[in-house]
Amino acid sequence: MEIANVKLLPDEAIQLATAFGYRYLRTRGQKAVRYRIFVPDPDPAARQEAVAPGSPVEVVARHPAFHGSSARAARNHAEMIRGERNLPKLILVLVFMVFGIVAMAVQAVRTDAHVLLAPIVFFTLLVTALLLMLRKGLRKQRELEQLAARLAQRS
Repeated sequence: MEIANVKLLPDEAIQLATAFGYRYLRTRGQKAVRYRIFVPDPDPAARQEAVAPGSPVEVVARHPAFHGSSARAARNHAEMIRGERNLPKLILVLVFMVFGIVAMAVQAVRTDAHVLLAPIVFFTLLVTALLLMLRKGLRKQRELEQLAARLAQRS
């Protein structure tokens, strides 16, 4: 059985799935419409920690996944971040954008076309923003994995 969800934010989806004993499997879709698919966690400890289906909202909200004290939720979240990032495609796009920026800069210098300055600045800022987003995602994934390791050692 799979659970697919598009309405919840990523943090909420991970917390809810972890509370019910599910783990992240993969993400389908692109851009704004992403279907995060969760499957039952094969780990018996996950099933033991899970709340029963049909539990009241108050009971589910008391689960450790909602309060940052669940190693399983942190691992699920780190895995989701890793699964939603397509590094080969992103790096290829970045390389082509850098080549495009260089080609526009060479063209602007050769023909003295000041009109190309606006696209050069725009694409340079875009490449910078993509690199910063990639760095932030990697940092967040690393933090979640460290948090999961700390929580697993504590329990």
